[in-house]
Amino acid sequence: MPHFRFHDELNDLLRPDLRDRAFEWPCAERATAKHAIEALGVPHTEVGRVLVDGRPAGLGHLLRATDSLDVFPAEAMRPASGDPAPRFLADAHLGGLARRLRLLGFDTELARDAPDRSLAGLADDDGRIVLSRDRELLKHRRVARGRYVRARTTEEQLREVVAHFGLREGIRPFSRCLECNAMLRPAERGDIAGRLPPRVAAEQTEFTSCTGCGRLYWPGSHWQRLKAVVSEYSTVPTDRSASAEPGS
Repeated sequence: MPHFRFHDELNDLLRPDLRDRAFEWPCAERATAKHAIEALGVPHTEVGRVLVDGRPAGLGHLLRATDSLDVFPAEAMRPASGDPAPRFLADAHLGGLARRLRLLGFDTELARDAPDRSLAGLADDDGRIVLSRDRELLKHRRVARGRYVRARTTEEQLREVVAHFGLREGIRPFSRCLECNAMLRPAERGDIAGRLPPRVAAEQTEFTSCTGCGRLYWPGSHWQRLKAVVSEYSTVPTDRSASAEPGS
């Protein structure tokens, strides 16, 4: 039987008795490295490098009984200057993370209840990186890039994703709608006065509107809290006219 050894954070995805050691694992005839690795609980999106008998091999490598595999995790990305900003698809259980990524300016669709096959196809068609805590979704063959999100709280998840995908340089805070993901644009008070609460219309002078759903934003009670979230990651000045107090 082939021997396997998983390294570093990949051990967290294995059964406890298989962690941090080499072990034998029975594989079907003509099984590939991908099939075996995923049968052990590790989605291919989490794998950065595979060595077979000490030599580099792909996930499509056909396993032999004498093979010895070392499996290493995907390394944190370091985007080059000029690279397009990554686009994400977050599963339905990561709604808080999706809103936070939108707050930082990243194109992040939130998947509603749909079969894994449909979500994988959407990510593939749109060139999106899948963010999920559903390993079976990440194992789908049409998911080219993804991340099994380890953290449990929204703020920890955001730190994990920003670090893993090297997002700091691409942050454009308060540029997207937190609700629908469309871009925001400046709005003139005179054009939207009929949609504003009287106190807001009297006190506020700077507004943005969503180009998708039409939602209005202004500097309100949530401003300082959201500004604190942004300031942890960004050196870009936070323009008050694009802050995020949602209106109607």
